[in-house]
Order: sequence, then structure tokens, then C-alpha cells
Amino acid sequence: MLTPDEIIEHAERYVEEWLTAQGYRCHATSAQRHGLRDVEAHAEGATSMLVHVLSHLSSGAVPELSLLEKDRVCSRALMLEADPWLAVVCLDGRGELVGEIQWSQLSS
Repeated sequence: MLTPDEIIEHAERYVEEWLTAQGYRCHATSAQRHGLRDVEAHAEGATSMLVHVLSHLSSGAVPELSLLEKDRVCSRALMLEADPWLAVVCLDGRGELVGEIQWSQLSS
């Protein structure tokens, strides 16, 4: 069974791989709490993104983003002059991606 730190590391890697394939350079911030992490993504000629990565195992319920977390991400994105995004990543027990990353743009 994966630890919470391993779950977010796998999820972050999938998000960074997807963003890199779209032409972004990524920088992950330190973990906020188990299962959550933010990734800063920058691409020449495109709006920067602050992506809040929310990860979970397929055997469990999809966690919800709290209003406090959403406000924190939106405020930080505003400071960074970036668009705030949420990436929900579902993994199996081995850390493999289940389905596709679910993307949604956040607004305050």
C-alpha cells in the first residue's frame, strides 16, 4: 500500500508530465498536507498556472477541495500572476494513473 507521501509524489509526476507535454516548465512547492501539493507551471507566450494537485486512490472516495484551500490557491495564484487550476488525480494501489487527470479552473 502506498503512503500518503508516495501517493502525492506519483500524482505530481503525472501532472508535471502532462504540463511538460503541453510546453510548460514546472516547479512543485512543498507538500501542504497529505495528498495535496501545488505545481507552478510556466510557458513562453502562455499564462502561467498554479495547479493544486489533489490525489486519491481509486479504492477511496474523491476528496473535496475545501473553501479555505480554494481561497488559498486563488490568493497565491493572484500573487504569482497565474491562473489557479485544480488537478484531481486518481491512482491505483501501485501508483498507476486511473483514467485521466480531471482539470478545472478555480475562481475566487
